[in-house]
Order: sequence, then C-alpha cells, then structure tokens
Amino acid sequence: MDLIFDGLPSALSSTRAGGQSTRFRARHSVRHFLADFSVFDKTYPNTYPRLIVRGEGAYLWDVEGRRLLDAGGHLGACQVGHGRREIVERIARQAEQLDFVALDSGLSHPTAVDLAEVLARLAPVEDPLISFTSTGSEANDLAFKIARAYHSRRGEPERTAIFSRDGSYHGSTLAGMAATGAPAFRAGFGPVPPKFAHVAQPSPGRCGHCTPIDGCNLRCADALEAAIEHAGSHTVAAVIAEPVAILQAVKVPHPEYWSRVQSICREAGALLILDEVVTGFGRTGKMFGAEHWNIEPDIMTVAKGVTSGYVPLGAVLTSRRVEDAFADVPLLHLNTYAGHPIACAAALANLDILQREGLPQRAAALESGLLGCLEQVAARNPRIVRVSAIGLLSSIEACAEGIADVEAAIVGLRHMIYENGVIARCSQDRGVITVVFYPTLVIAEEAVESGVREVGDALASAFG
Repeated sequence: MDLIFDGLPSALSSTRAGGQSTRFRARHSVRHFLADFSVFDKTYPNTYPRLIVRGEGAYLWDVEGRRLLDAGGHLGACQVGHGRREIVERIARQAEQLDFVALDSGLSHPTAVDLAEVLARLAPVEDPLISFTSTGSEANDLAFKIARAYHSRRGEPERTAIFSRDGSYHGSTLAGMAATGAPAFRAGFGPVPPKFAHVAQPSPGRCGHCTPIDGCNLRCADALEAAIEHAGSHTVAAVIAEPVAILQAVKVPHPEYWSRVQSICREAGALLILDEVVTGFGRTGKMFGAEHWNIEPDIMTVAKGVTSGYVPLGAVLTSRRVEDAFADVPLLHLNTYAGHPIACAAALANLDILQREGLPQRAAALESGLLGCLEQVAARNPRIVRVSAIGLLSSIEACAEGIADVEAAIVGLRHMIYENGVIARCSQDRGVITVVFYPTLVIAEEAVESGVREVGDALASAFG
C-alpha cells in the first residue's frame, strides 16, 4: 500500500497546541451535523468537536495524537483507506492539466469519458448512460427526475409516485428526505414533495409482519405489491431501495426478497432504482450489493466509494432501455460540478486500486471473522439482541430497556468507543441502540478483531 505520510508534520504540533482555540472556532463557524454540543458539554466539557488532523490506511489521528480505527468516520466512503499516494498524485496531475470544465452545451473532457466507461463495465446495469453528480443525495434526486420523465415521454405522465421502504436513507435533498423512511429526517422542515410513499422494510421485528425469532416470511415484499395495487400501478413511476439498508442497523434481506421485488416492479411497469451509495464498490464483499442477489436495476445511484471520499462525486447509471426514451429530446438537467475533472481522476485511481488489490474479495474474506467477533461480543452481553454482517458492513443491536435517557446513553457510548480507539456510528430507534461498524477495506484481520473487541468493551461499560 503506497501511502503519502512520511512523519508527524510540524503543522500537527501547532494544531495540537491550539486545539481548544480551534474547537471554539469550529463551533462558532461550522455546522456539525447530528451534533448537539450543549449535550456534549454537560458530561465532556472542552472535548468536542474532536479534531481529526490526518489519516493513514485504516486509521485516523486526532489533534492529541490519538490513533483511531476508522470504522464509521467516513460515513461509508474510504474503501481504499486514507492517504493513498496514487490518488493524490492523480488528483495533482489532473489539476495541473485541466482543473475544471462543465459538461454543458456540448463540452466534455476525456477523464469523464474514461470514468463512465469504467463504471459501465463494472456495474450490473444494461449498457448504462452515466449522469454525474456531486453527491449521493443529488444522484437520487436525479434518478427520481429520470424515472418520472421516462414515463412521461412514453405517454404515461400520471406515473409520478415513488415507493421506498421504512428504515431507508436516500439523502438530504427535499426529495431525498421524502423518500427516506425515517420521520426524524423530515421533522421540522415543512412539507416535502408529494407522491412519495413508504412500505415495509425487510427486517424481522421492524417490518410489522414477522419477528427476529421466526425470521422473514416475505410479507414485506407482499406489502410492496399491495401498496402498488392500492395506489394503482398506472400511477407508480419507480421503487427505490438499497440492496442492504443500514439506517437503524445493517439489515441483510431474505435470499428471495429481491427476486420478488424485481418481479413486482416488472409486473407493475415501475422502474427499479437501486441506491448503491453505501453498498457500492466492495463494501459488502462484491463490487456492488446488487451482485449478491442478481439484481438488475433500471437505474442505479452511486457515490461515496466511487472516489473513496477523496473528492465528492456521485453518479446515476441509467439502463439503455430507459435512456432510449430520451434519444430524440435530451433530459433537461444541469449540475455545475457534474463530472468534475479532478473528481473523475480521483475515481479512476480509486477504482484501479479496488480492482488491482482485490478489495471487494478482501471484504468477503474478512466477513466470517468479523461476524464471529460480533457474536463473541453478543455472547458476553445480554443486552445485545442481534448482530449482522455482510462483507465489512456490520452492526450490533442492543436493547435499551431500562435506560432512563437513551439519547444521553448514545452520547456516552460513542464517547467510550472513541476513547477505546475506534470511531463507529451509534444511533437508537424504538428501544434499540445500534452500533454500525464498517471499516475501510484495507483493514488488517487483527484490527477487525481488536476494533470489535473495543466496541464490545464500550457497550459493556456503558450498559453492563
């Protein structure tokens, strides 16, 4: 692995000395999402925000010099690890040659073309046309527009409804919020766009149709079919879903779930939009989550892992069957930074690393060990009700019964995990506290073991 770090820079020493000043400036000037500093300050004064100053491989370092296993600070990006020299050098060369030109009004550039061709070869989408965006949220927004416009071009303008699932996450735009299956993400923002509806998710105990003990009975898929029939299939434009949703927990679906969903969409004439923003590019042990269940989407959205987070980039991959509807009159859409040359260069270098080093296969090989470590943690802690893993995407779910202040408990748990040398995602939903553990794909096997152990120790300390 070719990394760019050559020693502790003098800038880090000066930043460490001015840490408290930087924290004050950060809180005054920068919005930190999902962070309530008044809550942090009650128990951990002069500690937050944590200041991360560098990364290398599977790890991050903070301003105090603490090394931290990055198992969630990347929000699902950073497949190839931090500090990869190949990506940095490719970015620099591209910036020197062509820093920016928009894909607008007949202009293009070779780096975008090269990346589109690579994505087309890798993705399980039929001869796709690639629409670049800056983020996954933008990609999903554009996917909705394409789906509705597709049906309108075919003489069915009444097909505008978008179905998604409870417990899903599809972005922070207004349409992304409308599709996201969690009311908390919509609360306080006023009305969202109409014609978005949610159906049961494939997660026993959350779907309303089965229990974790009995297992999935596929009534979640039946619920989608019933909802489409109730709405009138002639009104439905698309169904959007992640191959494996991770809001609330990592929720690996029943082996037959996706074949049912695909059949339902085809029979209803609805497009299937597959949101691979988190699951794409090796995270689940295959290049795309779709490959686990032979999903053949009409539209696929990606982001995060396409560049491993080095530069923001997203994309919508539209199958040729759908794209043919736009052959005579192109889609009217504009995104200033779509296919940004530097982002495309970063993506090409990143995808080369992913394939050359076999990182999807590495994630698959580490899955059983990761799951075994999670099961060991569960065996030691009676609060833990479920663990899940697919590739290097995993979660631990713990019962919150008897905890007086669950939100405060989440803050404390996240703090303890950090103090134990790990950054992981922590949340709670309907009496269940979840830790999502998804490290970079370059992590060493022993680091998986130690990282899960540290998370387990934090859970034991926080909840007994």
